[in-house]
Amino acid sequence: MADLTQEALELWITEESTGEFHYKAVLNGLIHPSLYGSLRTMMGRAVKKGVAMPVGKHDGYYRKIDSQLDEVRWWDGEGGDFGEAVLLPLGLQRYCYIAPPAMILVAGVYNQGKTAFCLNVVNLNIEKWEDRPINLFCSEGLEQLKWKFGQMQPAVPIPPPFKVYRRLDNFADVIEPDGLNVVDYLRTDMEDPKVVAQRLFEINKKLGPNGVAVVAMQKPRGRKIAFGGESTAWEPALYVAVDKGRSKGESVLEFEKIKAPRALDYDPYMAKIYFSISRGVNIEQRELVVE
Repeated sequence: MADLTQEALELWITEESTGEFHYKAVLNGLIHPSLYGSLRTMMGRAVKKGVAMPVGKHDGYYRKIDSQLDEVRWWDGEGGDFGEAVLLPLGLQRYCYIAPPAMILVAGVYNQGKTAFCLNVVNLNIEKWEDRPINLFCSEGLEQLKWKFGQMQPAVPIPPPFKVYRRLDNFADVIEPDGLNVVDYLRTDMEDPKVVAQRLFEINKKLGPNGVAVVAMQKPRGRKIAFGGESTAWEPALYVAVDKGRSKGESVLEFEKIKAPRALDYDPYMAKIYFSISRGVNIEQRELVVE
């Protein structure tokens, strides 16, 4: 059993605790149950001293106080066209500035181009991100990926200068903070769709000063917002919706959120970009319609 002192408790909180913890788990859970009453009192002192704070919906959970601040010296850096931080299919970077760290969310109905969008993001940025990691996290297997990458134009270099991983959840755990991270796709718990907002927050929080995350999600037909509702729009700098177009084989893209729009002679929120997909992966714009 561990010795219970105020000093030992606070040292464990500041040096060893990660995330939320129950007070009975402090000092690696080596506190004798007979001391839980004293431990409660000590946790109260730690809260008053600004070492910890209570969290969660259930009693007895805490986290350490995170007082670290990283000043953003916005006036002291070199300027530039930060809207070209990442290249996007259909030239979407023409519509908005995307300054890292940034999240881009593409919500689409089933089989209308989300995967093609994600694969093209990877392929378009090979040269721009040649000195930084590019990671694609997807649900598809070897044969599907091999065929799709084999159809892409321009051709994908072999061996490719990016990494592909089969990953279905817990994306924040593997995000490269200063890399280009493409997630195809983030699933929603349909019994509690708001949980997805927390997943997006975790991904966004993991991004470093030069990181970008492109996240694909499913959405219902006829609606711009992904499953999960309006909370899915909290984190992204750019949020686009992909749906079925006017005719067979056509898709349409619309803007749901542009955090930093470029100057245009029309309102991008009134624009519809119609496109088709050839060879299952190559995106080709057909028409831009401003209503």
